[in-house]
Amino acid sequence: MSKQERSGLANEAARKLAAGALLTLDEVAALLDLAPLTVHRLPLPTVRLGRSLRFDPADVRQLIESSKEPVLC
Repeated sequence: MSKQERSGLANEAARKLAAGALLTLDEVAALLDLAPLTVHRLPLPTVRLGRSLRFDPADVRQLIESSKEPVLC
């Protein structure tokens, strides 16, 4: 995937995140700047719609918040 495509996916994911719409695997990967395989390994609940996986933006936000660590100087 090119940088331009990844950037477009990240922008779409950010828009969906703000709107509360379900995110695709590729959108979550672009948003977090991770490989899709890495996203599969995260402790992130999924919504299965037929053969497609979707992610709830609230779960993505919660994962981000719970992963923050203080900076030690």
